[in-house]
Amino acid sequence: MSDIEKNTEETEFDDDKVILEDEEGNVLEFQFLELVMVDDVPYAVLMPVDDPDGELGVVIVEVVDLGKDSEHYDAVTDDALNERIFEQFRKEFADKYDFED
Repeated sequence: MSDIEKNTEETEFDDDKVILEDEEGNVLEFQFLELVMVDDVPYAVLMPVDDPDGELGVVIVEVVDLGKDSEHYDAVTDDALNERIFEQFRKEFADKYDFED
């Protein structure tokens, strides 16, 4: 898991684009793919925009509702949970995305 996944602090929305800023101030743009519910908790599945071949894979973050139409993303740092979320994503959206086995 990269530092980007572990250190998300702020988010900004532009349609289905998400801008994440890490603790070092690095800004990265992601494409919002889908929202997945696991154990009644919402998780966003994001794809880095600067990775057109999908070599870096997806980033999974927990969506935290801050109220008043405001959300915050927290990195998923537990590898087992990350796998569960990704498997749920694969299962729910198998007809929409091509997954390599």
